[in-house]
Amino acid sequence: MIYPDFLSPFVFTPAIPLRWYGLMYIFGVINGTLILKYSEKKGWIKFNYVIGKDGTKTGGVVDMIFYATLGAVLGARIGYFVFYSPLSILKPWEILGINFNNGFSFTGFSGMSFHGGLIGLFITMYLFAKKYKYSFYQIGDTIALPASIALFWGRLGNFMNAELYGRVTDSVFGMRFPMYDSVGGYERWISMIPALRPYTEPRHPSQLYEMLLEGLVLAIISYALTVNSKKIKAGTRTWMWVLFYGLFRTLIEFVREVSEWEVGIITAGMVYSIPMIIVGASMLFYIYMKKDTPKLILNNEKKGKK
Repeated sequence: MIYPDFLSPFVFTPAIPLRWYGLMYIFGVINGTLILKYSEKKGWIKFNYVIGKDGTKTGGVVDMIFYATLGAVLGARIGYFVFYSPLSILKPWEILGINFNNGFSFTGFSGMSFHGGLIGLFITMYLFAKKYKYSFYQIGDTIALPASIALFWGRLGNFMNAELYGRVTDSVFGMRFPMYDSVGGYERWISMIPALRPYTEPRHPSQLYEMLLEGLVLAIISYALTVNSKKIKAGTRTWMWVLFYGLFRTLIEFVREVSEWEVGIITAGMVYSIPMIIVGASMLFYIYMKKDTPKLILNNEKKGKK
């Protein structure tokens, strides 16, 4: 298969520098908000709204999405440098997308780490829970479904940008991706005669694999647990999400192009994902073996109140 040449990294044109990956972040935020609103309406989630003197409500959907987005984006950006480019600590301004190699330039936020984003999400969700008096599992179990949908959009954005594709393959799933950077960028590439445009050798479209497994399948699992939330213990959705993401990402690493380093068949992505499987499985075992682990509580209802 050939990557469709009508696709472009830009939503409109290069003159309007809105890239698909950036737009997918926006889709993720919008979808996350709608999912939480719908879940609240269905009674799957209840928020501890704090009503101010002026009548405004805080501590609900909008605030949760704000904290989650801030943590995920900052964590993903900082995590990229910590996990994959630690020497960049000598040039901290590059985290902000600023480059001084050939004068001043803004290169954009090229380079994001999922695992860094997950850590950032945990930190800001902890702060949100602390401020508005939620339990850890109230937040973790609530955010699982919207996080899966956000991953779906993010991986689709990777595909639209023709980036993070997989390893060379001779399977029927192989796809030849455009090599924009080899000729100086997308504008130069699209201006060339089609027969002269450079493409990669056939590679796994691993972005689509991740979109389906880390996004769609994980969303289905989270949704199924949400619908049956009264039958499960608190923390089930949180640790199931952690376990299955770690499993899916580890499997995909076998066909994903190695972006940084590998030792034998072990890649950096595996090193960061396998602990998620271990922690997720261990915590599920712990909460179901512990007799006094409560069922999922979606709000701060008083004992005896139905």
